[in-house]
Amino acid sequence: MEEVRGPERRWLRPLGLFLVVLTLGIGHPLILVGVPFILLALVVPGGRLRSLILGVALLILLFPLPGPSAEGLWFAERGWAILAGGWFLALTWGWPERSMLERGLLALTGAFASAVLILVGFGGASRIQALVNARLESGAEAAGSLLSSFSSDGDGEFVGPLAEALGRTAEIQAQVFPALLGLATLAALGTAWWLYVRASVGSDAGLGPLAGFRFPDPLIWLLIVGLGLILAFGWDDGWGRFGSNLVVFMGGLYAFRGAAVVLALSGGFSLPAVLLLAVTAVLVPPVLALGAMVIGVGDSWFDLRARGAADESAGSG
Repeated sequence: MEEVRGPERRWLRPLGLFLVVLTLGIGHPLILVGVPFILLALVVPGGRLRSLILGVALLILLFPLPGPSAEGLWFAERGWAILAGGWFLALTWGWPERSMLERGLLALTGAFASAVLILVGFGGASRIQALVNARLESGAEAAGSLLSSFSSDGDGEFVGPLAEALGRTAEIQAQVFPALLGLATLAALGTAWWLYVRASVGSDAGLGPLAGFRFPDPLIWLLIVGLGLILAFGWDDGWGRFGSNLVVFMGGLYAFRGAAVVLALSGGFSLPAVLLLAVTAVLVPPVLALGAMVIGVGDSWFDLRARGAADESAGSG
């Protein structure tokens, strides 16, 4: 089996994370990645001149003077990126020995807590939700119009249900957008950290291999609490919506952990494995995500990678 190893392939790690930002992020992906990098490049000492230059260039690009057509999300997405990047910067400065994932999770916690306090204080939660709904609806409508423009008269039976499915997907995304935003932001922080280490130190080892991805096992209780809230209150309002967002966020983390387990036990990427994953992701993405999540939860309880390593050692001995 041909494995993807060596320094020349480490760029796949930030590329994969940036694809997560593109897939899950509701706002501009470059803002989620660029703002944390700007803060790191301009504030953290010891970097090279090129990281400072890149940080200034991104600052000019991402923070132009807003024109009269700037909508509320223009400010909201930059404000959120500043919150997440600021917390990540503070944690990087104060606890540099912590892993990127630990700092990222703590930064997300601080950013969400800060955002809730700000929105509650200024009464802006409903306004943000309305802006997110409008953006998702416009995106679904644009996708539906594009499908209609490429379809012939005989394809109407296919385009109609697909456009309806896109609209339903937009509704679900609006319901769990805090969880999707959290996952996209965590991936963006990882991408920004890799870029900062690369630009300031010249190393491409800012991110560890996916096969070693893990997080504290007690976080399983967030998934359990989320499921309990859904069972008690439903999933689309109040505490039930809070529970559904917990489940989606932790489900995403456990799906990544499950992918890490599969990668570690299989010995690395191979062309057949990549093709199989790609086909499965296109045809039945929920099945792939659920399967990876189940494996990830199993690793949290049973440490599947350690068991696999022990069985391999016993077999070779």
